[in-house]
Amino acid sequence: MIERFDHAVIGIPDLEDGIAAFRRLGFEVSEGGRHPSLGTRNAIVRFGLDYLELLSVEDARTAQARGPFGSDLLSFLRESSGLVGFVLAGSRLEEHADAFRSLGIGAEGPFEMDRIRPDGRRLEWRLVVPGGSPWRKPWPYLIDWITPESDLLAWDPPGDHRCGVTGVAGMDLVAEDLGAAREIYQTALGLRHRMTPPSPGETGTTSFYLQIGSFSLGLHQPTGDGAARRELDRRGPGPFRLLLSSPDLAYSAATLSTLDIPFSMTHQCLDIDRDASAGARIRIVPVQGQGATT
Repeated sequence: MIERFDHAVIGIPDLEDGIAAFRRLGFEVSEGGRHPSLGTRNAIVRFGLDYLELLSVEDARTAQARGPFGSDLLSFLRESSGLVGFVLAGSRLEEHADAFRSLGIGAEGPFEMDRIRPDGRRLEWRLVVPGGSPWRKPWPYLIDWITPESDLLAWDPPGDHRCGVTGVAGMDLVAEDLGAAREIYQTALGLRHRMTPPSPGETGTTSFYLQIGSFSLGLHQPTGDGAARRELDRRGPGPFRLLLSSPDLAYSAATLSTLDIPFSMTHQCLDIDRDASAGARIRIVPVQGQGATT
């Protein structure tokens, strides 16, 4: 059973550069730790149970030996940086793995993984990875935390983010086949249809929106020229844009200006220049149910 959005993954060739970039944006970034079985290291931008993971490969040999889970990440990081995956949290993940398989999509897991924090504490979870690897797919991979949520928040407390962002509002994805993508989310994951998008629709696409709690997911199939078509042609289907929420867009805009961060503001949302956000498309939108302040 899918219960909530967990985190978005931003792949970065040099983790220190990524940490510096997100701190310049006004985020509080903490050291995450190492994944011994994957050869990766990460940093965390935490809002609540939802967070951003900045991920880099520390041991290429270990990553390569892990199969597509590691080798696909290495391939991505050799060419670029930016949004590479996202994770939904839930329980009884075996049922979702079987549902993916029933749609003809192989699914690995559930299997256990862990991360060793800088203070030596160990976080543990189970994963289901549909499609061979978690990276650059038009669907999420799934997590069931073994470590209690209370410990997650006690060990990695929500940050005090100067930019005013308070959470993850949603994710936009590009897909080659909108109908097939809809079937995955509604049949294999049980997400419900959302009638209105949380931010302006993507031009040159046919789109469909889904909802889980306060998190919105936009599926976009390019039908003409535009950013979504360029993303699909360059990187293939998968994560396109991350939506972050702010209770006060005017404050967030003023803070970004003070920090000399380039951005554009249209239709009550802020689009951060990708050069400032380690290649990730990031849009700041009002907290659900609020408009921009003046």
